Amino acid sequence: MKNRHFSTLLMLTGFILILFNVIGMFHYTEISRNNDHLLDTNPENISAEEFWENAYRNSDEPLQEYLTRITQLISDRMLRIDGAQTKPTIFENWILWAYSNYKGYYEWGDTHRAVKLGGGFCSQHAIVLNNLLREQDIEARILGLQGHVVNEVLVNGRWNVYDSDYNVTFYATLQELENDPSRIYQVYLDADATEETARAFQAAFATADNNFRYKKTRAYREEKHYIESAALYLVWVIPIFLILLAISLRITSSRSAPD
Repeated sequence: MKNRHFSTLLMLTGFILILFNVIGMFHYTEISRNNDHLLDTNPENISAEEFWENAYRNSDEPLQEYLTRITQLISDRMLRIDGAQTKPTIFENWILWAYSNYKGYYEWGDTHRAVKLGGGFCSQHAIVLNNLLREQDIEARILGLQGHVVNEVLVNGRWNVYDSDYNVTFYATLQELENDPSRIYQVYLDADATEETARAFQAAFATADNNFRYKKTRAYREEKHYIESAALYLVWVIPIFLILLAISLRITSSRSAPD
């Protein structure tokens, strides 16, 4: 009798978790321009569908032209917002929901899910750009500064800097920007950053001592990459396992029951 009750509990739990997953296909976190926590001064965004229609480089498109276009496209889709507002719902992925509530924030390594979310801190913008470029075999890497995250892309033998968070394309290397910090300040002011933010970015670019670079998003996100990869599968594997275990217990119990 105990086995029967336990198997019923396992089966019910499994079906509830599967129901969560099905609901999560339609009930997920998506940032809109009406969100009260937006950090954008003039939020304008496009749909995920429009983003994907234009996300890849055309066969005859010059690289520099594409980089300028994709930087703006990510900026148009991905609104700037505190990472605490980007956590997945319990239905979207109940494992990552628990993890993100423990961490206090979340950002997707998966490109499609990040674009579907439609917002995040600068690092979320940099992850999307890096993923898209490397998917197309374009040499790119994530560049972390003190308090800001951008991208570097290899163009004609030079690692130029791109910031899809503020839709800024520097036709210059990091070292060239370090040697001309006033240029950084003015570019961010022109991109609608506050004076305080422009000054902070000017200081962030001014030194190479605390910079870090990662070619692969997996290396940048470290353990978060493995947690996300596992969670996307386990939300289905765990409930199916519980249901199969419940069925197995039922069969075992019925065979051992006295006639």
